[in-house]
Amino acid sequence: MLQFRYTIIMTYRTILVVKNRAMGDSIMGLSTLQYIRKLYPEAKIIYAIPSWITPLYKNVEIECDEVINCDLKVAKDWAALLGRLRKIKPDVIFEMQLSGRTFKFFNIYSKLFGIPYYFHDHHSKKSPNSLKDRGILDQGVIKAVIQRDLDGAYSCLGADDQVPNYLSYVPKISFEKAPKNRLVLGVVATRATKMWPLEYYVELAKICRRNYPNLSIKIPLSKSLGDIEIKERLEELNFNDYGEIVHVPLSQLPRFVGNSKLYVGNDTGLKHLAISTGVKSYTLFGPEPPNEWHPYDKITHPYFYKDPLECRTRDAHYCGLSNCSSMICLNEFMPTQIFDEIKKDLDD
Repeated sequence: MLQFRYTIIMTYRTILVVKNRAMGDSIMGLSTLQYIRKLYPEAKIIYAIPSWITPLYKNVEIECDEVINCDLKVAKDWAALLGRLRKIKPDVIFEMQLSGRTFKFFNIYSKLFGIPYYFHDHHSKKSPNSLKDRGILDQGVIKAVIQRDLDGAYSCLGADDQVPNYLSYVPKISFEKAPKNRLVLGVVATRATKMWPLEYYVELAKICRRNYPNLSIKIPLSKSLGDIEIKERLEELNFNDYGEIVHVPLSQLPRFVGNSKLYVGNDTGLKHLAISTGVKSYTLFGPEPPNEWHPYDKITHPYFYKDPLECRTRDAHYCGLSNCSSMICLNEFMPTQIFDEIKKDLDD
């Protein structure tokens, strides 16, 4: 039987928290930073994430003292991170969601310098050897991502007898607000099967413009090749007649999204950003279930999800296809249906 720590028995001066994942994952990780801050209010908390994401937190406040780059693709990256850690001198390292590269690096660092390295492998039901005395609470159990991160922090860094609940630790990005009458549409996703059709977004924008002529409708896109292709397709569909496609630098994106009225879009990093900045969201879910990737109160942040679908759970608890000919999980949600749901928020 696994044993868990019920009282804080260590005093950490500097805690390195690692999440070497995508932008949305880094935002969900803010919940665990809040929990660790509650456990260790006097400690210095360092958040290590991929370098391309770090500008997101440049002009805002989150519950840590410093955000650093964590790139480990080539030898130069390893040397840079090693040099940074030798200056930081962490007392403990906790990785929220284990990845192969980070394990190799931090495991070596831990052995070389005698620094405890704890991690939560979301996909393994086995407890890591370094934690065999107490294990990770519910390791390998499918849960809301934020809850799994909190379970790891609870098990590794010490806590009282109350397991933290993810609904009590919503990600939070703080800055001075200047709200605008703006609707943000999140059209990008990590794969095609997670994307509501662009034609539907254009139709939704058309309906919103007809009913709310003063509403500002924006689609933020990056300058990546994939986003440029999306922009060209939206222009072909005459989206510019109803709204505007904007390129917002990552360092300005939290304020742009956070000063909006509403987010409607795919399950993507932009959705998590909206929620963390206090903006109400409506999310369209397709191949992946919301119980894992929507760790938020569904009344405050509603979603659209067609369930059950046998094709989605034929081989696993979600559909992993990158392309699908039918897309019945998303294509049957009509723009008029979405508008009917968000209208009450636009009226407010």
